[in-house]
Formats: sequence, structure tokens, C-alpha cells
Amino acid sequence: MRYSRILGTGSYLPEKILKNAELEKMVDTTDEWIIERTGIRQRHIAASHETALTMAEIAGRRALEAAGLSVQDIGMIVVGTTTPIKLFPARLAIYKNSLVLPAAQPLI
Repeated sequence: MRYSRILGTGSYLPEKILKNAELEKMVDTTDEWIIERTGIRQRHIAASHETALTMAEIAGRRALEAAGLSVQDIGMIVVGTTTPIKLFPARLAIYKNSLVLPAAQPLI
């Protein structure tokens, strides 16, 4: 019997950081108010050329590198998101093509 397992993980965060102190200058709020209600101290802001897809691709490639695998070793991709680029085709199909995974079976 074959089981799934995690062989490597990858992540990506945009470089630009927006701190609560900067938000204080934009809207009527304070660092303390935000932290007390959300726990958030800073957030990463995607550049104009970055999308959930481009960030997922970078994180995916980093996970492959950490696992010592190549895209040819991938048999299935599972993607969950609430930020679609467009309604059709599904993000998973776009992501699969961005990694050049012709053999992978997408699981939505």
C-alpha cells in the first residue's frame, strides 16, 4: 500500500512589508488597536507583477528543491485558494502549466 508523505516544503513572501505604524498614517487606527483585535503587526504586500499563482510557483519550486525532486517526479498537485486569477480555467490548471508538469494529475 502506498501512502502520501511530505518530502519538502516551500514558502514565499513578497518583499514589501507594511507595518501597523504605516497604516496609522493612512487611516484612523493605531498599532495597539490592530494588534489587540487581530494580532497582526505587519503584512507582506505583493508587487504589481506578483499574483497568488506566481507566489505559489516559487514556493512549489522551493519545496521541490528541499525534497531533492524535480517537476518530473510530481504525480499530483493539490491547490486550495480563495484568490482566483480568473474563473476559468481553474487556478490548478494554470499552476500545473506554470511548473511544466505534463504528467501530473490535478486534484481540485
